Amino acid sequence: MNTAQQVVTYIRQNGPSSRAELARQVRRSRPATSAAIDQLLRLGVLAELGQGRIRVGRPPTLVNMNRRYRLVVGAEVDVHEVRAGLGDLHGDLIEQRSYPWSTGTLGSTLARALEELGTAHGGRIHALAVGLPGVVRGDVVSHAPNLPELENPVTLQELRRALPLPTTLHNDVNLAAVCEARPGESLAFVSIGSGFGVGITQGRELLTGYQGRAGELGYLPAGTGQNLESVLSEAGLAALLGLSAEQLPPLLNGRDPAILSRAAAQPFLTSLLTVLQLLTVTLDPARIVIGGRIGSRLFTQLPALQTELRRTLPFAPELSVAQEPGGAVVLGALQMAAAQASADLLEALSRRTPPNVHA
Repeated sequence: MNTAQQVVTYIRQNGPSSRAELARQVRRSRPATSAAIDQLLRLGVLAELGQGRIRVGRPPTLVNMNRRYRLVVGAEVDVHEVRAGLGDLHGDLIEQRSYPWSTGTLGSTLARALEELGTAHGGRIHALAVGLPGVVRGDVVSHAPNLPELENPVTLQELRRALPLPTTLHNDVNLAAVCEARPGESLAFVSIGSGFGVGITQGRELLTGYQGRAGELGYLPAGTGQNLESVLSEAGLAALLGLSAEQLPPLLNGRDPAILSRAAAQPFLTSLLTVLQLLTVTLDPARIVIGGRIGSRLFTQLPALQTELRRTLPFAPELSVAQEPGGAVVLGALQMAAAQASADLLEALSRRTPPNVHA
């Protein structure tokens, strides 16, 4: 790794730094480090912030990443809508927009989102990460009952052709888990919405299993000739409450919808408790986060679930409701896209080496 790469890596991990501090940390001479910093300033990778604080002498000028040097996009594909967010090199959200889509238009819809977001903010998009509702392995999607179109290889081939930039595909619940995870934390993210699934992380590293199917608990039998997803989903909850799929969403509005406290919803909560018990004894996570369009509404039910978990098991993790209920997948996708863009930046810097940068 050359000096420019080391400087970028250190600043990304530790924040604004002075030239002297960077020279010490990357263990290069001051002239070599200053040459690398000057190169990065000319390229626009770094920006000068102003002066730091010291007790004696002249305060040093600090340099930091120019977060908008490379823009990225994170997107979530839902049944009838694509939600796309523009972010910076740190994966922080700048703007989010929604786009309707239908069969055969996924690639063109994402391409439109990239063009509009990039134009609105005066920059070129360098990486895209997309969350899909299914098991994702490379360019193959399986087990996507709510969007079977994604299982057709032609759909993803057309998607690639429509997107002329580095693009990674991920399971949507896994991306939500990345968004919610704290550094170093073992976490399970339970998503209940149009479908049901679990994302598992250690820190912010995804644990996806041998074939990428870890967390697909919706296929477990529910004891009534159905599987868990037929209960823990919008369609399942609607059926329990005697409602149509169209009638349920308006009743879920607000932070704490009363419909979830109806006696008819008890099988839903019982099935959810079973999932929480299973995750506790198999993964021993520090925390289980419940999200998705239904899961993020379970504020009133959360204390009872926590109490029952502690009553029935000798140990129990902390339970919480998703902090980003409407955008966790997009925010997780932005983190993945930013990581890709940062890796590409480091690779590009290896090919732009001025004199003495290896000193």
